[in-house]
Amino acid sequence: MAGEDLVRTRRAEIRRVAQAHGVDTIRWWPPRKADFLSGELPQSLRELRSDLERVLGCKVSIYLSEQQPEEVRRRLAEQTIDLEEGAT
Repeated sequence: MAGEDLVRTRRAEIRRVAQAHGVDTIRWWPPRKADFLSGELPQSLRELRSDLERVLGCKVSIYLSEQQPEEVRRRLAEQTIDLEEGAT
């Protein structure tokens, strides 16, 4: 399954896993199918990554927006895709 299709079809699962780890904001960072930007520091980054890998069936990278300079955060907001329900 292509990266975009995989992320879009599993959007609700990705959000459920993120929220279970204390992350309210998670964004997909294409073109790689499993790169994500977290708006908050999860309770356990290792466990969040492991749970997302289980849901997606592939290795996952998670970047923390709060650890980036403001200019980088603005650029990432443009380059990433919101996984909220109804977001495109």
